[in-house]
Amino acid sequence: MKNQILLVVLTVMLGCAKDEPSTEVATFSLRGVVVSISHEKKRIVIDHEEIPDYMKAMTMPFKVKDSTLLTKVRPGDSVLGILAVSRAESWLESLTVVGTSEEPATPSSAADAMFRRIYKEGEKLPDLTFVNQDGKRVKLSDYRGKTVAMTFVYSRCPLPDFCIRMSDHFARIQKNLKRDASLSGKWHLLTISFDPEFDSPEVMKRYGKSYGADFSVWEFVTDSLNAVVDLADGLGLVTDDDEGGLIAHNLRTAVIDQNGSLVLVYKGNEWTAKELEDAIRAAILRAG
Repeated sequence: MKNQILLVVLTVMLGCAKDEPSTEVATFSLRGVVVSISHEKKRIVIDHEEIPDYMKAMTMPFKVKDSTLLTKVRPGDSVLGILAVSRAESWLESLTVVGTSEEPATPSSAADAMFRRIYKEGEKLPDLTFVNQDGKRVKLSDYRGKTVAMTFVYSRCPLPDFCIRMSDHFARIQKNLKRDASLSGKWHLLTISFDPEFDSPEVMKRYGKSYGADFSVWEFVTDSLNAVVDLADGLGLVTDDDEGGLIAHNLRTAVIDQNGSLVLVYKGNEWTAKELEDAIRAAILRAG
């Protein structure tokens, strides 16, 4: 019950008007082990314990605004930190070393990844079927002749720089591509939920409307978890159920050409809406 109440509060706080950044910030204590550090990107990957009432234990990257925090830690260090979450982003406000280790941490998903069949660029994806926001069954081959960009989310995700950022990016891309009449009928956006138990067609329709989706060019789909996993696994997406409806996950966004072949895969959340838009335009141009 406590998890559900906090999730509602976060959803209200983070779900304010998308064009008006909120000054509200929620903070959470974080404990984990440093996996890797990128001073250039101001990012630190931490294999962290469960963050009570917010996130299951997992390995994920965190942004820092104060780059000096990264000079005080190294891979293998056990750390305590404060995770700040606003409407638009999340970041580590503080980081303190509480122990050291000779061996850097290894992401828990690494072993699983060894046994996955990862789709390669240029490879045709399987013709999987899903159910869209109108309850209509669709399949990937329905979009032959169009360049398709797809991403994975779940509607209850509270992190502003995870699912919310993916949907914000797609909303901007939809707006820009619709302005270009020369591209009409040549592209399609697909948001796939990996939470079918909650994300029914009705829920996905409401979710899509909240981002201003034109369902003729941007569909929101899901299906049985097995069907979604067939595609997600091949793109390296990892999910893990948590209490209170939360799902620990990484991020994958892909571009598919007019023949249904994989063009490229964006890992994580560091790509921009313009980068993906440019990739869609380039794929359309190559198709002639």
